[in-house]
Amino acid sequence: MSTLAADARLAEVAVVQQGVFTRAQATASGFSASQIERRVRARVWERVLPGVYRHAATPASTTRAHWAAVLWAGPECALSHASAAAIWRIRGATLDRPELIVLKTRAPRVRGVLVHRVNRIDDHDVLRVERLPVTSPVRTIIDLAGVLGTDDLELALASARSRRLVTIRAVRGRLDEIGTVGRPGAARLRTLLAAIGSGRVDPSARMAG
Repeated sequence: MSTLAADARLAEVAVVQQGVFTRAQATASGFSASQIERRVRARVWERVLPGVYRHAATPASTTRAHWAAVLWAGPECALSHASAAAIWRIRGATLDRPELIVLKTRAPRVRGVLVHRVNRIDDHDVLRVERLPVTSPVRTIIDLAGVLGTDDLELALASARSRRLVTIRAVRGRLDEIGTVGRPGAARLRTLLAAIGSGRVDPSARMAG
């Protein structure tokens, strides 16, 4: 296969991944190992993460960093926590690097990506946003409860509710389903849900602040 043909095939793959692609995808498109390395050395391609590249002319962005993280982590992963909050535009969490959930049976680690290992990733906990796997708003709030302080968690929940992404009932119901024993932040989230339900916490006031 000619280099032009390989370029064309890879472009079809990369265009839906914001210009990011894997070594396996480059190989499947017709590039040899030596051709891949030559392009990296010539700075035509940039290695973003192990086995993941982007065209050097393609500027870095949060979306491309998310694509790189998902492609690096492989199947059965989803953008989560601060990454999911940023995608859903939920306030309260600070995004400084891509965050993922993966099954506990796996242990991928790499600098620049925060990986959370979980017992299960159910289908209805993951949605596709512009082809990227992202934890649902409800699951995102539950996950954020394990890493945010009380004030930021309250803001995140108020933000998600104001955008009509979650309801108190939906969050409480999913929290019951996936279990609260040993889940970080579950008790604090339950307390917050109860306080909002009883009127002791005014979400609109938190959003205004």
